[in-house]
Amino acid sequence: MEKCAYTIGYAHHTQESFLALIKKYHINCVIDVRTMAYSNFHPQFNKEPIKHFLNTENILYRQMQEAFGIIRPSSRLLNQAGYLDFVKIAELPSFQEGIETIIRGIEAGYQIAFMCAEKAPSDCHRSTLVGRALAFRGYKMYHILHDGHLQTQGDLEEELLEKYFPNHPQLNLFNRPHKTELINAAYELQSNQIVEVNSKRVLKESYDSPKKKM
Repeated sequence: MEKCAYTIGYAHHTQESFLALIKKYHINCVIDVRTMAYSNFHPQFNKEPIKHFLNTENILYRQMQEAFGIIRPSSRLLNQAGYLDFVKIAELPSFQEGIETIIRGIEAGYQIAFMCAEKAPSDCHRSTLVGRALAFRGYKMYHILHDGHLQTQGDLEEELLEKYFPNHPQLNLFNRPHKTELINAAYELQSNQIVEVNSKRVLKESYDSPKKKM
């Protein structure tokens, strides 16, 4: 059996439509990676309601904000641009212990999905931080899209490359940076954007509310 994990965003879902997606992929354990497990815009996904709902469906719910949350006050975790550095977070003992906990769960037979708010996987640390770390450890990562289709971690990386380095396939073979370096740079740029968006939402006390249209 393939050793893998999933991610999913609950934005614009009811509890029932969310349940239908995770049942589609036989998920029996949901890991909440939000630092604050509440939602002004989707209160049905506050910690206690969603935990109770999933438990009644025999699906385990666990919040792991200490391991995987990204709202952290330490200046030691900032990158040169002044944003929270996901690479530094991934090196923290608490994060590493969290990953080991997840790996033990996968090896024990749990079908795990990491849950957060954002609709698009690339807009959320569930994919660009947690999913990336598990993929690095050799586990296949699948990101459940809003319509039920799947995106792999490799697909996500190609999306980020296209966003930040759209000309990378055409770069001269002898002077282009190695593709891995471009992927790392794309992850950092996207992480900066994720941190900025989340910081603004926290300040407005609207952690997962949709962005206002200009």
